Amino acid sequence: MNELVTEKSLSLELLAPAGSFEAFKAAVENGADAVYLGGKSFSARASAANFDLEELQKAVRYAHERQVKVYVTANILIADQEFQELLNYLYALHEIGVDAVILQDVGVAELINKILPEMDIHASTQMTINTSWGVHHLESLGFSRVVLARETSADEMKYIANETPLEIEVFVHGALCIGYSGQCLMSSFIGGRSGNRGTCAQPCRMTYQLVNDENQNLLAQKNTGEHLLSPRDLNLAEELAELERIGIHSLKVEGRMKRPEYVATVIRLYRQAIDRIGDKREGNGVAPLLTPGEHQELLQVFNRDFTSGYFRENLGADLMSYSRPNNRGTRLGRVTQFEDGRLSIKLEAALHPGDGIEFWTGRGREGVTVGQIWKSGIEVAEGLHGETVQIEFLGIAHPGDRVFKTNDALLMEKARHSFQEGREQRKNPLTMRLSGHEGDKLCLEVMDTQRKVTVYSAGVAQRALKRPLTFDYAFQQLGRLGTTPFWLDKLELETDEGIMLPVSDLNEMRRLAVEELLQIAPRQKVDRQTYKQRIELWKQRQAEERTTLINFQKPIPQISVAVSDTSTLQAAIKGGAKRVLIGGEHWRSRRSFSLEEIKTSFADCRRQGVDCVWRLPRILNQTQSDNLLADFKKAAEWEHKPKLMVSNLSELEMMKSIDSNWPFEVDYSLNVFNEASLAYFWRLGAMKVTLSPELHHEQLAHLAKWPGAEVIVFGDLEMMVSEYCPVGATLGGKKGDHCARTCVKEPHFLRDRMRYDFPVETDEECRMHLFNVKILNLYEELAQIRRMGISTIRLQLTRQTPGQIKQIVRLFNEAWNSLNVSKKSAWTSNDGMSELTSLFPEGFTKGHFFRGVL
Repeated sequence: MNELVTEKSLSLELLAPAGSFEAFKAAVENGADAVYLGGKSFSARASAANFDLEELQKAVRYAHERQVKVYVTANILIADQEFQELLNYLYALHEIGVDAVILQDVGVAELINKILPEMDIHASTQMTINTSWGVHHLESLGFSRVVLARETSADEMKYIANETPLEIEVFVHGALCIGYSGQCLMSSFIGGRSGNRGTCAQPCRMTYQLVNDENQNLLAQKNTGEHLLSPRDLNLAEELAELERIGIHSLKVEGRMKRPEYVATVIRLYRQAIDRIGDKREGNGVAPLLTPGEHQELLQVFNRDFTSGYFRENLGADLMSYSRPNNRGTRLGRVTQFEDGRLSIKLEAALHPGDGIEFWTGRGREGVTVGQIWKSGIEVAEGLHGETVQIEFLGIAHPGDRVFKTNDALLMEKARHSFQEGREQRKNPLTMRLSGHEGDKLCLEVMDTQRKVTVYSAGVAQRALKRPLTFDYAFQQLGRLGTTPFWLDKLELETDEGIMLPVSDLNEMRRLAVEELLQIAPRQKVDRQTYKQRIELWKQRQAEERTTLINFQKPIPQISVAVSDTSTLQAAIKGGAKRVLIGGEHWRSRRSFSLEEIKTSFADCRRQGVDCVWRLPRILNQTQSDNLLADFKKAAEWEHKPKLMVSNLSELEMMKSIDSNWPFEVDYSLNVFNEASLAYFWRLGAMKVTLSPELHHEQLAHLAKWPGAEVIVFGDLEMMVSEYCPVGATLGGKKGDHCARTCVKEPHFLRDRMRYDFPVETDEECRMHLFNVKILNLYEELAQIRRMGISTIRLQLTRQTPGQIKQIVRLFNEAWNSLNVSKKSAWTSNDGMSELTSLFPEGFTKGHFFRGVL
């Protein structure tokens, strides 16, 4: 007999990272309610050790025996050639019994919704969801949970949580990305390692200088530090009660690349903080959730300094770790003397043999592991706060140099002990009830927090001749649970006095009950044949949709020209543009389109026979979304409803809320990387879909079978969008509550260690947009692109001058028209490339057209 005991789940789930089985055990044994981890494929932390299917099965069993959930990451963009492997992998995860899969790709989400709806799916932070509108769209895709963008504030979290039945998950601790996740192409374009494919090389942790167009290092005299894109680590340990009040379900700790000791320490401390929230709620509200010593342990295990991120406000420079991108450790003391190979340190914290320490000198930093420690010439086991001790040291140091502890040997040992094999402490309490009468078999009912099992003795109870069955004796025998994930908390004994049962019977009853409790609760399973049939139906539907589109849509070869203001719009039209994309971000460096100008521009374009599309911004917070919604409502009343190009799922949902038939297109920021995603947007009514700029030419050729696929062939590649502005944070300061607008005084660039200058643009919402050094230019590949079947190419000219735009549009028009007249066109790229090179002497890049990101 196996009954389900219903109990309301805890309001806050502590979700831990695991990049290895050791880290997984560290998470479980230190109090995680759930663990997220990656398989060997399809994971956004591809360089972690990760789990093969056998290890994953072992992990799921270990977790479920301890009532811990396991979520598996498949949170990357999936290429079409990977779908068969993905389908096999998803079924394996379903059979193993994972509790959910974390996704980025909308095509994969819809796929699972059709072929494996029994599996829960969570929306990764890579989906860039930060508004209630985006969350509403995920509801229709079948998600049960959304991981909000790290840039979402407390007020926005609260509003979103109140507006959706989905579970809300937020990051509470660990490394921060400086740009919006899912929108960052920096690592991808610089080194070919894509964050959207799980291989980010973290170029944001490198050194940069802020320079102007006269090559001046604008921070040279400020001693700011050169890690201008490296944020501090997030720490919301003291905000957990607020997160509970907001309505957050899951608290996520970042760190799948971190060692097990880090996971053990951080999860232990957050577990303690969560468990203390109840005390705060019951009137002891002024006490912090962590003691000063526990905060010190959080600092010690790893920190780049801590920040609350965007939880309360945009912190500007206080968000950043300008001086170093890695672990700072904690302050240990200062050097007082150095002679004869022994270094004297005046301690501000305890020091033990095995500790890692680092000296901060005027020449840089030097680290060493502490061996022996002396005090007044006598070897000691430790040095304490306020004492001056000596250690052996072979480097260079001077009196006054600061010393930091980067590794605490005792803290690491404490962490390792918590997940050591054979010393597992994560056990669930059992309540047992042993009952029966003389002459009957005894009944043992055993309950944990979720289930109840009932077993019976092999023989009947008899009158005791020597040793009757007492409460203490029964508790002793039934409580021998050894290495099982249980401990006996309560026992009720309801038997006749003076009876006995052989100890072998008691032990066997205990064993059978535990064995039954350890059986994984039955789940709704899908047999393999049914799964295959669902897949075939899904493939058939997609093929039929593609065929229908090909038969009924004969796309006209076009060039889209994206511009950002009225003057560049006119330049594009004078250059011969017959299709324009207006709007987008509102740069501070130039005047952008007002709503009235958008209306006027549509009317002007219509008179001139130019196809016009209103291109929307990539990022909008909740307030900005409400403002855009108001503009949509006004535009819906125009004589001719404007065609929209949506850049995120929020905009798509807002538009559909006003008119489900509003004509729209999809921009590249929605990361369409495969047929499934392309089909998803076509199914919703998209007229065109701009493909991901991370696609290789062979992938583009495959997707070109779908009419209306658009490819960017020329222009600025935006590598990052961030709520943090390096210009304002380091130069502008603040005047009252308003930015000093330093960004509009002159152009700014971030210069890397190779002396490449990356242009910085700031929009009217004070977001930083970072562009690639070189312009994308596939002019020489136009003939190949046309042969693929691509009908629409885009010139992304949102930062160029009117003169440049007019010339670029003319060149591409001539080439594209020539290629469309005859497949055997005599067109060559030589003359056009010569003109383009004269416009952009710094050179070009072909992006991922040939190198891809797979």
